[in-house]
Amino acid sequence: MEKTMMFGALFAVFSILIGGCAEPPAKPIPPKPINMIVILDTSDRISAERKPEQAKTDIAIAEFCVNLYHEQARRKLFNSHNRITFVVPHQPDLPRVPQAITKRLKIWPTREDRRIAGSRFEEMRQEVVKGIDELYQFVGKQDKFTGSDIWVWFRDSAEAYLKQDAINYIICLSDGYLDFNWSIQDSRPRLGNKASYIPYPQVKEFRQDPNWQQEFRDAGHGLLEIGKDFSNYDVRFLMVEIDLRNMLDLEIIKEYWRTWLESMGILDADFLPSQDDPQIVKERIQAFTFPQKLLAPNSKQ
Repeated sequence: MEKTMMFGALFAVFSILIGGCAEPPAKPIPPKPINMIVILDTSDRISAERKPEQAKTDIAIAEFCVNLYHEQARRKLFNSHNRITFVVPHQPDLPRVPQAITKRLKIWPTREDRRIAGSRFEEMRQEVVKGIDELYQFVGKQDKFTGSDIWVWFRDSAEAYLKQDAINYIICLSDGYLDFNWSIQDSRPRLGNKASYIPYPQVKEFRQDPNWQQEFRDAGHGLLEIGKDFSNYDVRFLMVEIDLRNMLDLEIIKEYWRTWLESMGILDADFLPSQDDPQIVKERIQAFTFPQKLLAPNSKQ
């Protein structure tokens, strides 16, 4: 009995010593900053003759992205190093968007901006909203539309906007077809069955072939690789406002984009056709970037 009591006492002392030497609980790892990049396809998909309401829809979606970002900043519910940028891939044979507009299309907070937070973030939000309106006014005045060059943007510019220490969300507003006027398309890079555009005649052929996906892979169809590897970045891609010319085209368009994105190391990609209810698009974007329902009920959307 005495030995048992002594053993119990020693065990208790040993447990206390072990507990006292235990390391304190590890501090939670702070969430990574969020880097939102919104690609605006300002090709003929927004022409007043072809689709009168598309520019208005794009502006509403773009402003929703700004307000979503701003709401997180206002509530201080996300890392203060988050940023948002709107990019406009240049259209061949058209004037470039003036720098007076493009410089307004981003919120990249500086240390001083983060210090004064609330009022400064509201000023920046208003600047971006103003820039978006001016952008669509400028594009709407052009005499022709030749196609927004998203392929070249990824090749030449994407790396300058991505951040290695952040989650990079690329939201692309596009009809999804990535084709151009024939005068431009004929001179664009092509190698075998891969090109720097999506050949629409080929899309129409795939519609008629129940085994098109096998043909796509066996014959090496797709968008031409750009020789970039973004696998060291955390990149997630969402395309919205896909304007289907035929209901059979969605999976074909997705195959072109998904295989091309995978060649760059972008494995997380989703695609949403144009919706009659714009709220569906907004909810998808919010779930994509800020899954929590953090928008205030009266927030401007």
